[in-house]
Amino acid sequence: MKYLGATMIGKSYFLLSLLQAGLAQDWKLHGPREVTAQEGSCAQIPCRYSYPSHVSNQPRIGIWNKEGGSGTSLIAFHSNHHEKESQQFQSRTWLSGDLKNGDCSLIINTIKREDAGSYHFRIEFDKVNSYSYFPRTQLHISDFTDKPTVAPVEIIAGKRVRLNCIFNTTCTGTAPALTWDTPTAVHGSVSNTVTQHGATLTYTSVLALTPSLRDQGQTLTCRLSYPTVSSEQMHILTVQSISSHRWKAGLLGAGIILSVGLSGLFIFKCVKKAKSTGRDQTACQQVSRDTPGKQWDRSRERMGMKQETKTKHSANEHEDPTYENCEIDWALRNQKKKFEEITLNHNIHVHQEDNIYANCNFDEEAMYGNV
Repeated sequence: MKYLGATMIGKSYFLLSLLQAGLAQDWKLHGPREVTAQEGSCAQIPCRYSYPSHVSNQPRIGIWNKEGGSGTSLIAFHSNHHEKESQQFQSRTWLSGDLKNGDCSLIINTIKREDAGSYHFRIEFDKVNSYSYFPRTQLHISDFTDKPTVAPVEIIAGKRVRLNCIFNTTCTGTAPALTWDTPTAVHGSVSNTVTQHGATLTYTSVLALTPSLRDQGQTLTCRLSYPTVSSEQMHILTVQSISSHRWKAGLLGAGIILSVGLSGLFIFKCVKKAKSTGRDQTACQQVSRDTPGKQWDRSRERMGMKQETKTKHSANEHEDPTYENCEIDWALRNQKKKFEEITLNHNIHVHQEDNIYANCNFDEEAMYGNV
């Protein structure tokens, strides 16, 4: 009997464990394991949770706990009773989303060093349907290093200009303040805007002014401020005169014109070089207009110059002047023989102009050696 009772208890415990495991699958939380925030700014712990469908229409309470020493915990946030929140967190925490939509993201403003630690979220529907979500999120605190940025812009004397000071953040807690510090001699107006792109908030402060040459070298300061910390970005005015601006614009235009001109010249030379392949035909037409006698004289002259170069090279190699004129005489004889054969075959007078030489049948090596 005792054995049977023990068996029943064991089975009941096993079934209860399975039931709890099945229910636990409906209790889920999505959030980061670690978050880092800068001291004095705000921290955001992203959080989304799910729960069983049978409690979806019931009222709920969201609680964020921070683990303390000796296994104790501090209430960092309580959605229904803020007076239950630890003194350390009162008036500094809230939720950025709606618990009914499954958003449990926690905001902590004016971060302090003692805020570092482990945090976890708990949801309570009633005494039976409550759940503490794990794993916990570890919050780290670092020094405040954020700075705004001043977008560069060209500044011309007498021309209205807008200087933009910008700061980006993903924390939706207490908004930072952007302000301008300007010398008394610099007069301007300031306007501030906030825009959101996805999870990023962009704070912009615009300083509009009309600078003069007297403002050259003046220092403008954009300051980013939270309740307990601040930082700044300086901008030194570099004011150009109108004449200097026009001179630079003219120089830029001249550079562009010069570049275009050089490009055109390059293209012209390329086209000219491409057309130079027709020079042989032009030279051949020039030869056809000469009389056979003139052609012979030109050929003999060019042949003599070429052979003289070869003879000098040959003399240097053999160091023997005996054959210095042999190659020239032999080439001239061959060329003269060709000329006599052409004249005999066509039966023309040496002084008669004709187009029989249009195809340049003379020795091409001698005729076009310098073309």
